[in-house]
Amino acid sequence: MNDFKDKIEKFLEAVEIVTNSFINSIKEMNSSVHIYTHLDADGLGSGAILGKALFREKIPFQITVLRQLEKEEILKISKKVKEFNNFIIFSDFGSGQYFELQNELILKENFNFFIVLDHHLPQNVSSKEDIDLIKDIHKKTFQWHVNPYFFRFNGSLEISGAGLSYFFAKSLNKKNIDLSPIAIIGAIGDIQNQGPNKTFFGLNSLILEDAQNIGLVKIKNDLNFSSIKPLNEAIAYSKEINLPGLTGDINRSLIFLQTLGILMENSNGNIRTLSELNNDEKQKITSAIIEYASIKLGVEPRKIVENLIINRYLLKNELTGSELHDMAEFSNLLNACGRTNSASLGIAIAMGDRKIAYQKSQEVLKNYKKSLGKSLNWIQDNQKIQQMEFIQYFFGEDVIPENIVGTIASMLVFERIEGFDISKPVFGLVKREDENVYKVSGRAHKKIVSKGVNLSQAIREACELSQLDVLGGGHPPAAGTKIPVDKVDVFLENCNITIRNQLKSK
Repeated sequence: MNDFKDKIEKFLEAVEIVTNSFINSIKEMNSSVHIYTHLDADGLGSGAILGKALFREKIPFQITVLRQLEKEEILKISKKVKEFNNFIIFSDFGSGQYFELQNELILKENFNFFIVLDHHLPQNVSSKEDIDLIKDIHKKTFQWHVNPYFFRFNGSLEISGAGLSYFFAKSLNKKNIDLSPIAIIGAIGDIQNQGPNKTFFGLNSLILEDAQNIGLVKIKNDLNFSSIKPLNEAIAYSKEINLPGLTGDINRSLIFLQTLGILMENSNGNIRTLSELNNDEKQKITSAIIEYASIKLGVEPRKIVENLIINRYLLKNELTGSELHDMAEFSNLLNACGRTNSASLGIAIAMGDRKIAYQKSQEVLKNYKKSLGKSLNWIQDNQKIQQMEFIQYFFGEDVIPENIVGTIASMLVFERIEGFDISKPVFGLVKREDENVYKVSGRAHKKIVSKGVNLSQAIREACELSQLDVLGGGHPPAAGTKIPVDKVDVFLENCNITIRNQLKSK
């Protein structure tokens, strides 16, 4: 406990150093701030937190959302600093590119007015066990760079990019404690609630305490199904609860629910959602599913309960049943906006817009879900997953857009589709429209990550073996890069080699 407290104190001291540097620089420069952030839910949450914090301080700002912080983007930013002389904040990326930022901005342009708030492994760091290298990077960059690995926090599980932006905002002004729910939404977007019953670890748990202490977030035990889909659909299409005979079949799921004596239609004639059920009805469903799984499927009751009952995080000031009430659904909404070229809508909603932006987002979300469904069906119906000895991969061709290939890869890890091997990481590749390159997104199930698979390290090593001068990385279960079209075969072969080596060395 004392070790944890000591780590927190050092982390908060580092945040304060960077915050003070920001405040002093803003006074010196007398200019606006340019925020660069990522397009996923965590990135949009980061941008929204920073934007709201700066707005409250009456500091002019603009937000640019990028698909990745690639070398080409860093060069563009480097050119812009000469012209506009804005202070720059990089959120939810920057650590994996810290050397390029240091080289292009500080060394070449003599530009020191930027900070990095990122939770990914720093550039050239293979794993969190590279303690000496991490310490060295921290020592060289501490004035402008905050990263959880500097303080032995796991950036894959204990804090997200939005969480780092939150601590910065709170250091800037204690009133920004009310932005804590957005940080939790970002963490949910990065699947960091991986404790028992979907609880949080480390710094995320402190952020959650802030949100609870000021009465913004309520936690309740609930069934592990979507709270806003018709319940039979939520059960049939659950990614985490597999019930053969019900999974994939909305009609049989509805019959199953009706046999429990629960009224399944609401006053509008629609199938009720989980959020519309009372506690007694939920208890009936819980008991019935446990009985179904244990008697008909032979699953030990304890194991089904571990997956079936979760913590659900609710925003108390939002309308019950809306995408904004359940923080997991809020995260899905942000992800939909970011990955369909509607990032500004997501940021506006996260900053508090409940009118125009939220209304527009409904159509965005609808189309996003259609796109995901179409992509998954196409992969399965056309057997697009190709196998190598230690990895599997698919090409998006002209069906899957670049911005959702990572989401599709993540869904494949949890979906149960024919031809997918959960014991191997999957790499999704989509050709970029404006470049002769493939965007690569890798995903791995936590079971093989626990056996030694580290996609961040694997992708970086595969790029080096393929003699590619590109940036790549992320987290052990999720990482990405881009590669020239003519190097795709050698890159995949090298990914296969690096994953093989990781599994054999464990």
